[in-house]
Amino acid sequence: MSKILKNNVAITGSTGFVGKNLTEFFDKIEKRYTIIKKTNFQRKTIPSFRKCTSMIHLIGIGDETTEKRFEQVNVELTKKVIMICKLSNIKKIIFLSGLGASKNSSSQYFISKFKSEEAIRHSGLDYTIFRPSYIIGKNDYLSKNIQKQIRKRRLLIPGSGNYIIQPISIHDVCKTINLALNAKIFSKKTIDLVGPEKIPFKKFLENSNDSNVSLENISLKKAKTSALTIKDFPYGIEDINILSGNFQGNHRKLEKLTGLKFTKIRRI
Repeated sequence: MSKILKNNVAITGSTGFVGKNLTEFFDKIEKRYTIIKKTNFQRKTIPSFRKCTSMIHLIGIGDETTEKRFEQVNVELTKKVIMICKLSNIKKIIFLSGLGASKNSSSQYFISKFKSEEAIRHSGLDYTIFRPSYIIGKNDYLSKNIQKQIRKRRLLIPGSGNYIIQPISIHDVCKTINLALNAKIFSKKTIDLVGPEKIPFKKFLENSNDSNVSLENISLKKAKTSALTIKDFPYGIEDINILSGNFQGNHRKLEKLTGLKFTKIRRI
């Protein structure tokens, strides 16, 4: 971990998939960063971050357990991060929300993400909120899920599989976040973090299926019931909500803001 120096970036969730890739990216370009650990969410540790100028908030959960609830992790923890920013004089926060976040969603996950967004928007801080689709790279969540199903010789498709996903490369995500740290054009914006390729989920699975494993459709109703009752079912309730929601983002806006050429992702 870097020493705490001027222009440092504070990062929560550094041990997750995005966080690991982002810190590796920062190491390569020699950008200084400070990792925020769980124990840092206490008032007495705030002085450690007073030389940081920006906060990248990556902590979040996509499924609830009895120990970890959406309101607790996605919403209340975000409010604590905002408090740390204010007490540490950190001026800007970058937040990874979710494509589909809305107060009117039927998904508690998306509602919690929207609440987090609202807390940031009304915090008085400068901010950039990204709403990502599936982020693809080594050991990403979706790829591991598909690979596990392939090993079991059965690929399940909840519903028709005709709903669209817009996967984005983790490398493009890291470059975009880095740009958003300093470029004023990202100030106080909520941006869809999506790739250039709109592809039906079923086609994405077919492209990823090098082992010619059989693909099997399962009704959304049965898939949701199985998610609740079968321990090793490959999709959780929120996975099914996210997929079947057919959420699509504005990639042209992202490309225009960043000036980057994004990788087309058609398979894992």
